[in-house]
Formats: sequence, structure tokens, C-alpha cells
Amino acid sequence: MYIRSVFPAYKIRRSLLALMIEALLIAVLFIPPAAYAAETKAPQGGPSDPKETEAFIDSFFNRPDIQAKLAGAVIAVVKDDRTLLAKGYGYADAERQTPVDPDSTLFRLASLSKTFTATAVMQLAEQHQVDLDRDIGGYLNGLRIPNNTGAPLTLKHLMTHTSGFDQTEADTDEGDPQDVYPLEAFVKDNLPTVIRKPGEAFSYDNYAYDLLGYIVQNVSGKPFDTIVADHIFAPLGMNDSHLILTPDVQKRLAVPHDGAGEPLPQYATFPNNSPDGGLMSTGADMARFMRAELNGGKLGDASILSAQSIRDMQQLDVSIHPDIPGVGYGFESSFPEYANGQTVVDKAGVSSGFQAQMWLLPERKTGLFIALNSAQQARSIRSQLFKSFMDHYFPESPNPPQETAPPISQTKDQLRRLEGFYRDLRLPMWHYDVVAQVGGLLVTDSYGTHRLKQVKELLFEDEDGRKAAFKDGSEGKLYFSYNKADSWSEKLPGPKPFSDVPDSHPYARFIYYVQQQGLLAKEDSLTFKPDQPITRAQFVGQLMKLSDIPLSPEPVSFADAAQSPYAAEIQTALALGLVNGTTRDAFEPDRPIIRQEAAVILSRALLLGFGSAGAVPQKAALKGETDDWALKGVQTVVARGYYGPEVVADATGAVDYRSKQPMLRKEAAAMFYRFP
Repeated sequence: MYIRSVFPAYKIRRSLLALMIEALLIAVLFIPPAAYAAETKAPQGGPSDPKETEAFIDSFFNRPDIQAKLAGAVIAVVKDDRTLLAKGYGYADAERQTPVDPDSTLFRLASLSKTFTATAVMQLAEQHQVDLDRDIGGYLNGLRIPNNTGAPLTLKHLMTHTSGFDQTEADTDEGDPQDVYPLEAFVKDNLPTVIRKPGEAFSYDNYAYDLLGYIVQNVSGKPFDTIVADHIFAPLGMNDSHLILTPDVQKRLAVPHDGAGEPLPQYATFPNNSPDGGLMSTGADMARFMRAELNGGKLGDASILSAQSIRDMQQLDVSIHPDIPGVGYGFESSFPEYANGQTVVDKAGVSSGFQAQMWLLPERKTGLFIALNSAQQARSIRSQLFKSFMDHYFPESPNPPQETAPPISQTKDQLRRLEGFYRDLRLPMWHYDVVAQVGGLLVTDSYGTHRLKQVKELLFEDEDGRKAAFKDGSEGKLYFSYNKADSWSEKLPGPKPFSDVPDSHPYARFIYYVQQQGLLAKEDSLTFKPDQPITRAQFVGQLMKLSDIPLSPEPVSFADAAQSPYAAEIQTALALGLVNGTTRDAFEPDRPIIRQEAAVILSRALLLGFGSAGAVPQKAALKGETDDWALKGVQTVVARGYYGPEVVADATGAVDYRSKQPMLRKEAAAMFYRFP
């Protein structure tokens, strides 16, 4: 069956589910106590002995906390053009008790595909078939990407996630293994618009890498997967790596598992040879690729790139500040706080039921790779593995401490220009509230409130040593990066005052936030009416606007919502499973939404992947009356703090959410401000 990007196609959507985990939240992660440290003695200068390396990795996977959340994994460690270890742990198929085999078990590597796509582009650049600094229009076979910025869009911009596209995700990128969705059709069906000057701001961009694959295909005259197979896989002897899901490949794929450890069905990625996320490979093959990356593009007599091109790919030059690691061509920097002063470049990949990551230490000619066939605490496993590896083999910085200039301290008035709401460029619902203080900034996000002290011009540091930075853009724009690795955020224009919402109003910050986010775009009023109930249609409309999900072109299924200004939003929410009708044909769009209804909708959004990916229902101590069907939703909303001053816990910590009362407009504003 040939698939087009026709709504609804949200059965599995990486852009909503898995990709929100990918390089997403640099949060405070559990790091095991010293009691779990490997008993093996680390060699000087990194891993060198295969037996010692295996003993160390074994000790990691033998830890009870790791075993408790592991389905299956494959590991590869390379050093100085040698594969020290390629080993499987756990099961490729737990039901059949099939162990992971590093030579034959295939794992989906998701966005690690991007490193191979960038390699294919660099090969064309070395052959002078493409120019990395030229506008890409000449490589698109007549396809036009709207761009009114006056600045060219180049291959460099695509490879460094600085395209300036309005949409970086497709409606459909995973589905039935029998479905066919060619790369050319995929690129044309999901064509974005350049709305931001290319090169100005970073926002992780899956579509850009599909477009790169399309360009490779156009310039070479061969299918993208053929180019990668002939010019990367074959020279390196990666005989068990694939971009196309054939029946034989599917049989060898490890069984994927969700965040609760439950098995998932196998699926295809779209387009079928996806340059942004279609790679399937083994631990042994990835060891060969890492060796080439660490040895100037060479493996034995084979060469896939020049040493200079390899260096160019691994330069993480696109950054919001020189003191914060950025991105290169198909590479980035995850968990820099665990690098112990070493130069590390990496690439992570996340798809439904699979996660993978590759770390390279170019100066040490050392590489580490892991792939997992479960989303259950997978990011935690990846981060803990990297930290354990670095603490074991590279515990100290290679450079002696240098004297640093004393921190600068601007006055509160000097810092005021940084104040305001900042909206994430990739996930608009993710936001920061920045307030200037004496000696620094107060920043509120979904993790709480943080105090940032100034270190350098536009560079700050929080209580835990995490860095944050600002960057001036064109036309007075201001960008901010903190606590989130997959994109920067942009300062929103100031609010337009409502006559009935003075600055002293207890909900003022929440109300002006929803205005600045554009959630009130379909309302044209000088007043907000904070104490009036919000209708079911308005609540759903504001949530869908906050999510930035493309709206359904299908007519709304409810007759009574056909004339609603939020008809498309209601139909989209219905297709996503966020809402139900009150009867088969009725939605009651103009009825005030009840607080427990709002809680259920928001909790469903969390489970679908809005905001905090992988969120699970949480429990809270409640008092007052809540219907059984809404109990889990209300508990989740209360536990996550999605409410305003109207909800107060008693001395025992119990909360009366007032579940059966209508939700007021000001209360909905507070809920959206707190989300996700």
C-alpha cells in the first residue's frame, strides 16, 4: 500500500512520542552510588585490554538497577583501530529467549542515521558535486521551498539543524511494514517554509535530513539507500546494516518494548529508506563505523572520507555560546557534564521501542556504542553507561586547570533586556519565564525555578553547574538555551494589556503567557474575562494551538461543532484520542468544560507524548468528589502541579481539585502555563 501524508496518521508518530526524548531534557538523572563502581582496575589512557574492557562492561550490566529495566542491549568499544568489545546483553526476543547477538541481532538506530546521511553529503562535497555553502535550490530538481528571509538555505544549515523551517517533523514517519512511502513523495508531501533566517538558530530538524537524503539521491542519480550501501556500508564491511525493512531484515530485528517494558509490534519508518532515522545495524557493524570515524575515514585499505572531512563533521561549531558544546554535521554533544574535560562528540537515536547512542573521543581514538530494544529508562541507562565509562577510563581532565577571569555581574537594570517569556523553537509548549534579579536571573521552567548567576557576557550557570546562554539574533530577536538539548527558545514579544487584568492580578502571569503564546488568536477582545468559564471548544482549541500539531483537514465529526471556530482543533483532538463526544454526534462545544474533564484531556496529552515524553499517570492525595472515570487524570494533573492559586493543599498534603466545578478562563491559563 502506498502511503501519503493524509491525516490522521498518529498511530505511531516519532515526532510526538520518541523524539521528545531524543537529546531532549538535560535533567538531573539518578547516578548510582560508588558501591556499584566496577571492581576492575582501569588502564591509563583509556580502554586497551579486551578482557578488562569486557569485565568492566559486564559489571555495569550486572548491576541490579540496570538489570531491572533492561530488555536487551548491544555494546561496542573501540580503541586505536581495534574492536575491544562487541557483546550482547539480555534478549533480542524475551518470549523466545533469544539472546542478543552482536554480529546478527539488528537494532533500529533511529537518528544515528543522520551521521551516515551527513557522510554521504560530505562524499559528494569531496567529489565537487555539491557545495556546502551554496543555496540548495539547484539540487532539488525544480522543487521550491518557500523562503522569504533573503538569505540562502545551504547544506551546512540542513546538517546543523539551523534551516529555519516552520515545521521540522512530518505527520507520518512510522507505520505498517507493508506500506510504501518513497523519499521523493515524502519530501514533497511535507514541504516546509523557511520562516527564520537560515543559520541563526538551532532546532533539531528531522525533515532537514530527509531533504539531505533527497539531495544525495538527486545529485547521484541513484536511490539514497543504494548510495549509502555502496559507498559506506560496503567499503567498511558493514554487511549487516540496512535502510530498507525487508522481510529478512524484520526477522532479525530485536523486539521493541515501550516505556513500561511491554513488547511493541515491528514497524516501518517513513520514508522507507529514511535518511533521518531508518538505519538498522548490529554492534559489530557499528564498531567498524566508529573505527573509521576515529581513523581519518579509513578502515584497513578502505576510505569513506578524507581526514579533513571527518574533522569538519566532528567540529561542534554551531553553538549558542563558545563555552557550550554545540552541533556538527551529524554529530552533537549529549551529557557534556560527564565528559571529565575530554573532547567528546556523539549521536543519539530514539524511535518507538529502541534507543541508541554513539560516543567518540577523537583525541583518544576511543569509541563507545550502545543500542537498546526498550524505552524503559533507556535514557537513564545511556547516561549512566557514559558516566561510568568516562569515570573509569578518563577520570581526569587532560588539561591542567587554567586561571579564569572572575565572573562578571551586571546590574538588575542591565539584565532586564533578557526578561520575558521564551518559547521553545521545536516544542512551543515548552517555555521559560526569565526574571532579572540582583546578580543574576530567576528562570522558571517545567522542572521548577532556578537561580542563574552570570559567568560571562550572555553566559550563566545554575546551582548545579548547568550552563545557560543567550544569543542576539536578527531584527532584535533574542534566543536562550538551558536545560533542553534539542533546540533553543526564542523570546516572545511583550503582551498587550487587558483592561480587566492588571499586573497585580494573581493570574496575570498565566493570562499574559497564553496571550503571548498565541492561544487567544481566535478571540479579538480588549478584555480577558478571567472569571468566566472556558468552553470545551476553547479549551481544546488552546491546547491544540499550544501543541503546534498540524490540524486535521477532515470535517469535524460532531454536527454541533461544525460552525465552531475550533472545529479543526476538535477534530484533530478527536483523531489523537484526546477527547470524546458527549454522545456519538455531539461535542457540546459551547458548554463550560468541567475541571475533571480538562484534567483527563491533559493527562491523555501527556501519555500521547505532549511535553514530557514518556510521562506516566501519577498519584496524589485528593479530597472532595471526583468521578471514577476522571480519577487518574485528576491525580496526574494534581501531582504535576497543573493548576493555579485556586488549588491549595491542606495540612496533610491533600488537595481539593474541585473536580466537578466549571473551569474558569484564568484557571485554564494557569494550567497551560504549568504544562508540561
